[in-house]
Amino acid sequence: MILANRKTINLPRNLSILMPKPLVSLLIPTFNSVKYLALALDSAFAQTYENTEIIVHDDASTDTTPELLAKYRNLAKVRLIRTEKNHGMINGWNYLTNLAKGKYIKFLASDDLLTPNCVEELVEIMEKHPFGVLATCRRQVIDETGTQLSTLGFAKSDQIIAGPSYAHRLLTTLRENQIGEPSAVLYPTELIKKVGGFDPRFSQFADFEYWLRLLEFGKLIYVDKTLCSFRTHAKSNTSQAILDGRFIDEIFALIEKYYSSPHYRKVFSLTTLNEEEAIKTKTLDTLKNTKDLLLTGHFLQARNYFRLLSGHVESNYMTKVALSHFLKKLHMQ
Repeated sequence: MILANRKTINLPRNLSILMPKPLVSLLIPTFNSVKYLALALDSAFAQTYENTEIIVHDDASTDTTPELLAKYRNLAKVRLIRTEKNHGMINGWNYLTNLAKGKYIKFLASDDLLTPNCVEELVEIMEKHPFGVLATCRRQVIDETGTQLSTLGFAKSDQIIAGPSYAHRLLTTLRENQIGEPSAVLYPTELIKKVGGFDPRFSQFADFEYWLRLLEFGKLIYVDKTLCSFRTHAKSNTSQAILDGRFIDEIFALIEKYYSSPHYRKVFSLTTLNEEEAIKTKTLDTLKNTKDLLLTGHFLQARNYFRLLSGHVESNYMTKVALSHFLKKLHMQ
């Protein structure tokens, strides 16, 4: 055999550069959000990460959403789906996730925005940490015009945190969704087999509750970069939940779901004392909200808040908690 003309092939040191990047399912649910939808879609198409499938679900919109989406029909890697019967927000999310073919799922609410490097940054860090069950980021809050109102995050540096211990922290404070809204999070599609879908009993806390279930199976990864914008406006689900007070029912339902489960009590190290403190904290928070509504003249809303709270704790317990807080404040002065 003659080897005189054989050439030496220098293989790259990092063979990973030859591997295809994983597919990401970028899911965009929408219902009567035509005012902001084009901006959200533009931010999806502007992603520097190329291996994505963009699935848009028009959940029986009655505004001009179908006409707007028709302009995107022939674009590559876009799948437009319209259903004539409205699923509702949470069932719509589950409908969309069942269509995802990617290794990762990335939601984008139809009134939110992604920075161009959002998907790329979250995928990169998840690929580096195979035990990650969700990646999230710092995000900015914007108003109807896109003006920045604030920035939200829970650390001043990148973080990798054990999921069960962080879930314990969230379930014993219950003050805010520090992980973020769906537009801030990326997670592996395969975990759906373990945790199931979003729980339709929740709307305001549906994402928060889902993140808790994911955290059972691995690590939370936080990227200390602003990679998305969460829009607040009068018609948003958050604004409506504050207006009608549904968050009160939901927070006590969440406490019941996790503290009444022997499985979650064990996995997240939850105690009876933790449960008592959680109920006390949310009772006091709701009473404060009710007081503020009364002082600002929102009497009907205040009455509704009190009525909802009364469905979960007894009046004498509310009085005891309020007096205890008042006496504590006097002692500190």
